[in-house]
This record gives sequence, structure tokens and C-alpha cells, in this order.
Amino acid sequence: LLPGDFLGIALNDSYAYTAEAVDIVHLCRFPRRRLESLMREMPSLEHSLLGRASAEIILAQDQMLLLGRKTARERVASFLVMLVEREARHGRSAKSVALAMTRADIADFLGLTTETVSRTLSQLKKENIIGLANRGRVDILRPEELGDLREAG
Repeated sequence: LLPGDFLGIALNDSYAYTAEAVDIVHLCRFPRRRLESLMREMPSLEHSLLGRASAEIILAQDQMLLLGRKTARERVASFLVMLVEREARHGRSAKSVALAMTRADIADFLGLTTETVSRTLSQLKKENIIGLANRGRVDILRPEELGDLREAG
């Protein structure tokens, strides 16, 4: 998730998943009753949260497709394109993205081994599709080709 994103929008009192921060996090927690009260007072808030919940469902469906049908190369490309798209939605440059996650965290997220993630990033760098910059940043050198790789699956 990125700044401004919601975590845990659900009707249940418990969740089937957990979250782990990979960077410094500032958060605001809303008790369910207070949130429900705010939604009654401000219908536009309820509409906005419904939109966010719908977006979460779409992301979950994309993740299932990624894990079930794509090759390692397509998974890594999809992950990088996802980061680019999220940066763009938040009004930031899509030419370079931060990798706050370790290679092991990325591998876990993508259902791959750490070695496969590292090897695939190195291959994409060798092909001049990406550049591996300092401080965990990835430069997107050829976004069209990265997007083509994502869509191949």
C-alpha cells in the first residue's frame, strides 16, 4: 500500500490476512461504529470507500491471475508495472519506482524464490528494460516492453 491507501475495509471483525510494514508507516485507525456514523453523515465517504473496496477486489483478482498463470518473468514485470501505476495514481513520476520490499519479500509476494526474483531483475537490466538504481530504486527505461511482458501471461 502507498500513502492514502486503506487497509482492512471489511464487514467482519477479523481478517484472513495480516500486513507487514516494509517502511515507516503513519496510520489512522477508525473504530467501526465511528466510521459507520461518518458514512451516514457524509454519503460521499461511503461512496469513496465502496470504490476503494472495489479496487481491492480487482487487485486481489489480478494477484490470483499473477500467481496462477504467469511465468516468473511476467510476474516480476507485472509487479514493476503495478508499482509504476500506483505511483502515477498518486501523482508521482512513473520513470522510477522505489522498491521498499526486499528481494525475499518480493519473492514471497510473487510466489517465487529470492534467487528467481534477483535473476529476473538482472535479466531485465541486462536487456535495458530497467535500471537498478541506488537506494532500492528501479528506473523504468522501456515502459512499453515492460508492459508487454506483463500482458504476455
